[in-house]
This record gives sequence, C-alpha cells and structure tokens, in this order.
Amino acid sequence: MKIATYLHNQQERVGVVVDDHIYDLAGALQASGQGDPAMADTTIRLLAAGEAGLGAAQEAVAWVQEHGAGELALPLDQVRLRAPIPCPGKLLCLAGNYAEHIQEGGGTFVGKEKMIPRFFMKPCTTVIGTGDAIRIPPSTAFADWELELAVVIGKPGRDLTPEEAAGHIAGYTIFNDISARELTFRQTLPQQEGDRFFDWLVGKWLDTFGPMGPWLTTADEIARPDRLGMRLWLNGELQQDASTGQMIFSPAEAIAFISQFVTLQPGDVISTGTPAGVGHAKKLRLQPGDRIRGEIQGLGVLENPVEAL
Repeated sequence: MKIATYLHNQQERVGVVVDDHIYDLAGALQASGQGDPAMADTTIRLLAAGEAGLGAAQEAVAWVQEHGAGELALPLDQVRLRAPIPCPGKLLCLAGNYAEHIQEGGGTFVGKEKMIPRFFMKPCTTVIGTGDAIRIPPSTAFADWELELAVVIGKPGRDLTPEEAAGHIAGYTIFNDISARELTFRQTLPQQEGDRFFDWLVGKWLDTFGPMGPWLTTADEIARPDRLGMRLWLNGELQQDASTGQMIFSPAEAIAFISQFVTLQPGDVISTGTPAGVGHAKKLRLQPGDRIRGEIQGLGVLENPVEAL
C-alpha cells in the first residue's frame, strides 16, 4: 500500500495511491464503515493504529473500488503531494553508512566491526514534498544532495534487537538529505576548535533541506529492502547509482542501535545514509534553476527544483 499526504482544495488529506489515482482515506473509511475516519487525520495517526489500522485502510479502499464511489478518487495530477509525514516526531539521519561515500569525502573505511552507526537529527522545518522547491539561502555557499532510503517506524520501541527492530518498520520512502557543505560566514570567520563539526551539523538543518516522498510504501510491498537500486540525476545527468545492499549498517541494525538512546514512536523517520556520488566530491554544487530527481526501486520518484531564497 502506498500512503500519501496531499493537498486538495487547500485541505491536507491522507490518501492511498493506486496506479495514477489517490483515494481519500477518511472518506473511504466513512463510506465503507471499515473504521473511524479520524484515524486518517494524519499519516502518523494512521500508523499509530497499528496493523489493524493499515488493514482497515486497505479494506476501505478496496470497498470504494468495488462500489464505484468515484468522488473519493482523484487523478494524481490534480493534487499536490506533500511529504508523506510532513513533520515527523523525530527525523534521524545516518552519516557515513556507505564505504564509498566515506572514501569520496577523504575518509577511510575502517571496517564495520570498528564502527557504530552515527546519527543526527534534522528539524521538521527541513521537510518538503516532491515538487516543492529546495531554497538555498544566502548563508549557504555550497549546497549538495544525498539520496537516501528512509525507514518509517510503525510502533513504539526501545532497546530493540535488530531482529525486533525489523518488525517495527511500517514502510519506506525516499529522502534527500540536502546539505550545506560550506557556510558563507566561515569565509571571513576563522575556525575554532569544534567549529568544523558544528558547521557540518548546522548545514543539515536549513529549511527545505529535507525533501521526502513521494509517498510511504508499506513494508509488505518491499520484499528485499537490502536490494533496491537507487539513482539520482541533476539536470538529467546521472550522479548517484548504487544499491541499498551497499549499506554498512542495515536499517534494522541502525534502528536497534538508535533505540538504546531514544524511544522510537510511530511516524518517526530514520534515513539510512547516502552512497557515493555527492556533488562536493566533484566540485559540483546545487544552483538556482537546477532540478534534482531521485529514484529508489519500488518507492517512486522524488523530484525537486532548486531556487534561491
């Protein structure tokens, strides 16, 4: 099932995407009697309803398709897709989870047995949907892309094993961890001890620097999340071409590690790091007027224009 958040007639709704149409989920639940329509107020609320909620959603859409309630289905091109989870409770991202990306940045891959998953948070003001503009502010001297597989948590968990963590994954979506590699104030201000790390961190936090979408694909539709092709194009030129199988730490391993420190909740998003092919290694930066397109096998297309703020 593909769960989307969308805007129609200036109202934000949750829907289920089937082929080239999107079904209003609250309306489908109401019409079919399969469940409380309020369950579909937000994607997070739907996920919090657990497997029963997702099952009710699937049954409701099937009922609408069978009974021909056409007013509950809209062509995708008549709605504006937002990020599937416009404001996650926690948006956690892995750094350095592909060996070749570590190496292209000048680092050394020391071997998984000597590493831990490194993770950081991005505020939900970074999150935008497919089609929304990435806006580069004057504070950014070098903006870059990072195509990533993002995992969406489906039920609460703490201190999980990797085996347990796999059962807490509700689904997957595409994430682009846009990053300010260079900040303009650093051109005139010398670095002090610790500045390099905090400059890197601040560069992850900028508004619109977290495209996500186009929708959430539930875990039952992705049989092998460790074998997904992932590609990114800048203005039609291929920049990243890799597989999720190249990750150092699997999504389940990352979730288990993170759950030692924070309680994970339905709708939390964990983005699992980027492969090689980022712009900084090629001295190629995002510029106003650019268009960036990311695809991950089975998850759709995430495409965003770039503008100056």
